[in-house]
Amino acid sequence: MDALPVHEETGLDFTSEVAGVMHACGHDAHVAMLVGAARLLSRRREQLAGRVVFMFQPGEEGYHGARFMLEEGLDEGGLVPAAAFALHGGARFPASVVGTRPGPILASGDTIEAMIHGRGGHASAPHDCLDPIPIACEIVQALQTFVTRRVDAFDPAVITIAKIEAGSTRNVIPETARMLGTIRTVSERTRERVLDGVERLVKGLAAAHGAEGEVKLIRGYPVTTNDEGFTGFVAQVATELLGENRVRLMPTPMMAARTSRTCCAASRGP
Repeated sequence: MDALPVHEETGLDFTSEVAGVMHACGHDAHVAMLVGAARLLSRRREQLAGRVVFMFQPGEEGYHGARFMLEEGLDEGGLVPAAAFALHGGARFPASVVGTRPGPILASGDTIEAMIHGRGGHASAPHDCLDPIPIACEIVQALQTFVTRRVDAFDPAVITIAKIEAGSTRNVIPETARMLGTIRTVSERTRERVLDGVERLVKGLAAAHGAEGEVKLIRGYPVTTNDEGFTGFVAQVATELLGENRVRLMPTPMMAARTSRTCCAASRGP
């Protein structure tokens, strides 16, 4: 479930058996961890007050699995949770160390799709064309300047253009250039400001060169924010189980964005 389109070359015993896809983000581990938690808690069912709902989410890698579960009736039947807990593996801390923090912990994750429409022609006569490639390159640089000059350094944003597509051969200037990337923020205030600024910048720079800029902003998950009280509860339990030296309160959020994490939810009641 939720394998990424990456060919695995680790040579490990549990290497993906399907060519061209692997669990590069640990989603198989998320499922295994939740199954383990379900087994442990089920064995102690008679000792527990309240109810625990285990949520195995599809579509972790940006496909809104949690939203579809809610739309299909997850919260019906009196199972609205009092709290939801999620666990995500990563390389930021050593093995057996738990890190958490109150407030924002993961960034929002939005997608930029931009198209620059120019005018194609032969590479020997660029003056007769409207080359979209240098315009796209200028936009990439301008986006980084936008972040450093228009966004509060203490309420940050990260804009990454990770893919540019243009052209078909070495001596033909293409008509269009396509850019694909992400926007990450840790507050809704900065998120709205950046989304507005990106659209304005792409369209404005393209127009300045006589080209047309088309922008599609796809909203992903919002900022992941931890409840202060439950964060303290998790840190306390982790300290009792693992020891103080294995529990760390993170000073800042991570700019990684939530994609839907496998979690279990506790509800009040008998």
